[in-house]
Amino acid sequence: MTELTVVRNGRVYAPEDLGIRDVLVAGERVVEIGERLDLGGLRAKKIDAEGHTVVPGLVDGHLHIIGGGGNEGYASRIPELWAGELALAGLTTVVAPPGLDMLTKTVDGILAKAYALDSEGVTAYMMMGGFQRPFRTFSGSIRRDIFAIEKILGVKVALGETRASRFGDGELIELAAQLHWLAGATGKACVLHAHLGEANDPAGQLLDTMRRSGVPARHFQATHCNYTPQTMAAALEVAAHGGFVDFNPILTPEFGHPHATPVNEAIVRSLDAGVDEHLVTMTTDGNASVPMAMPDGTHGAYEKSLSWLWEAVVALVRQEGLSLPRALAFATLNPARALGLARKGRVRVGGDADLLLIGPDMTIRHVLARGNHLVEDGRATALSLYEPGRNAAR
Repeated sequence: MTELTVVRNGRVYAPEDLGIRDVLVAGERVVEIGERLDLGGLRAKKIDAEGHTVVPGLVDGHLHIIGGGGNEGYASRIPELWAGELALAGLTTVVAPPGLDMLTKTVDGILAKAYALDSEGVTAYMMMGGFQRPFRTFSGSIRRDIFAIEKILGVKVALGETRASRFGDGELIELAAQLHWLAGATGKACVLHAHLGEANDPAGQLLDTMRRSGVPARHFQATHCNYTPQTMAAALEVAAHGGFVDFNPILTPEFGHPHATPVNEAIVRSLDAGVDEHLVTMTTDGNASVPMAMPDGTHGAYEKSLSWLWEAVVALVRQEGLSLPRALAFATLNPARALGLARKGRVRVGGDADLLLIGPDMTIRHVLARGNHLVEDGRATALSLYEPGRNAAR
């Protein structure tokens, strides 16, 4: 028999405000939303959400689940992430692109970790591509990989980046055309996800591809848009052409990026400049690179930055005055739309039961991911096999 869970008396933001509602979950899906639901004698686990806000689980479209770094010598290689720490950050759906380290952090490892996280309750996908070409593949062809492997949602490319391989004239256009064909063949979003670096014209090739390829703009997403003044300007152009633009909380002067614009400020400035808010997303770029750069050139503590996505939502509400539904959309509905994940990013009947219960102090108290209760009263209850604290959590 399918297990039932009912979340009672929470203020539900789907992300639009639905008011005080009960949410009934059967297995992995939401099956009913309503006032004081009558279960007719059915036995269900009850979660009391009175005084809490119920929101969709966060969709992180750029997170390095096996570690993305390795840019400062062998000792800078970064470890894998655990299911429990993702859940505590409210990340119920994640997408992992290749990072800087493409030799020891392979696409095989990313896919294996995605399957592992799935088995532990967190929905995980991946992208192909990366910084260095030729890109690693499973079958010898990126096109065949995307067609055959459900978990691959697109290709990451690094543009305007001194450490990345270059693309010749027409190469990105051909890649975009292949992704467009694959979207029709598979029904997936098949995103061209473009890392923007510190060059003076970081999005020049991306914009040229968008203009000349004829590929629908929904297949393009620029990330790291708050990295420099040049990437901020590029975001306006990409969005003006209908492409998605992505901002990262990890990019901030306090974290060693002196030319970056803090994410909440970057989003508000972009909206004020006329960017369509439905095209705006936030991702952590978590577990990505090296320890925090200090002003004297040394390094401080390494920061995975997983919690920063929810903190950015809170900052948009508290510091920038955005409504909760608007702020939520940047980390739920919009990335789900960009990635073609129709059952994610919303609290709705038929959608995946990815729910966060938020306390009056705006902290995450409970997390359900595909109906699995991964965090209870602020404590992770479903941990990876080797995750520290696993025995103590039982």
